[in-house]
Amino acid sequence: MQKYRDRTHDYGKFHLTDLTQGALNTYEGFVDTVLTDSDFRFFCCVAARDPADPVARFADPWTAYLKLFERLLIGAIRPGEITTVLADNYSTPDHDLLEEDLKSNVNRRLRRLGIASVVRLDSRATDGLQAVDVLTSAIAFHHRLTAGLAGSRSPKALLADHVAQRCGVPDFLTERKTACLGLRMYDHASRPGIAGPDVGE
Repeated sequence: MQKYRDRTHDYGKFHLTDLTQGALNTYEGFVDTVLTDSDFRFFCCVAARDPADPVARFADPWTAYLKLFERLLIGAIRPGEITTVLADNYSTPDHDLLEEDLKSNVNRRLRRLGIASVVRLDSRATDGLQAVDVLTSAIAFHHRLTAGLAGSRSPKALLADHVAQRCGVPDFLTERKTACLGLRMYDHASRPGIAGPDVGE
């Protein structure tokens, strides 16, 4: 990734809200660089407030975030794999202990050590979190487009279509399972283990 930044002379933060027509090629190249890595796997869960609002189910947004994060990790961590989780930093109340709760809950549900540590970082500090932000935003954009909340020819729309093409799917509107992508739609009965791609697990 550093070589890509050096080649394009772009050392800023990649974030979909900053995408312009002039930067589209640079963002597409960023996505291509990420998805070219054969070890890269992207897992995402789309939660819509209608019909299954996770915030309503879990009473507050922080608990909902924790529970969805747990499900995502349980479906993503391979058998025998021990991971370190880098999470985007965000404002939470003092009583919120995301790092401790996430590690404890996932390891308990896996019945083994699956997460060694959880660290919250400013996404400006790591290309990995910026990649996750761009890919997640691309998936969310397809849903906004379907809801009539966005246009189909904007730079964001074109990037979302590019991401879908590189992932080998027509869109992100339904559950998808490919070599690099595990996408599922949240509902209250969602099981965590079926989002993973077919990689011989």
